[in-house]
Amino acid sequence: MIDVILPALPERELTLVSEETPQAPALTGHITLGGPVCVPVTPELVDGDPELLAFVDAEAHAAAVYHLLLCAVSCAQDAAEPALHTVNLDLTLSTDTGAAGPAAFGPVAWSMAPHQLTDTADASAPVRLGPRLALRDDSHAPPPGERVCLEARRELRSDPGWEIRRTETVPISGTYRLAMVVRAPRGTVSLAAVAVGATVREGHTPHRFRAEIAQPVRLADRECVAPGDR
Repeated sequence: MIDVILPALPERELTLVSEETPQAPALTGHITLGGPVCVPVTPELVDGDPELLAFVDAEAHAAAVYHLLLCAVSCAQDAAEPALHTVNLDLTLSTDTGAAGPAAFGPVAWSMAPHQLTDTADASAPVRLGPRLALRDDSHAPPPGERVCLEARRELRSDPGWEIRRTETVPISGTYRLAMVVRAPRGTVSLAAVAVGATVREGHTPHRFRAEIAQPVRLADRECVAPGDR
């Protein structure tokens, strides 16, 4: 097992527009996106763990490569404004057909962390690469009746993401560090498109907002960031 060192990520403050009424005031100053930054999972990265090294070598013969995708969502809000009720970070993984040949399979979220956090969980818990490149964190399944405030969604699919939820005892606030291992076809260039959504409530009425990052992240054979962060 190898500890994942989560680096400082380039940040951008997001402007989220209403999904219901385009003319409505945008949601600004509340959500900052860090990254995403991707790092290829190479033999050099995992050579401290013989089991992981053997897995990466075996997958190379199966025409699969892996990338470690790191990002963060920071949330802040004024007490006088409607509270954030949910925040979603959604990714769409695809193959750049204009830059590579046909692929036998498409990229998917191989593993994600945190998988679940509860009101009492530590959002800064270390993340580790375990057997078969499964991300491990110190979060556990919540006991019955305990509310989940962060949850990974749609693992092993090409449309993964996380949902952050306001609970009765903990508001959406602070920085949420997120990590994903992407399994992609060798010999192609894969892309990760990123969108962030938020819901605020005025009384019992929800209002939905969304921001889409203009350029997707290219998952390449070297460390990469979203084009706008270069």
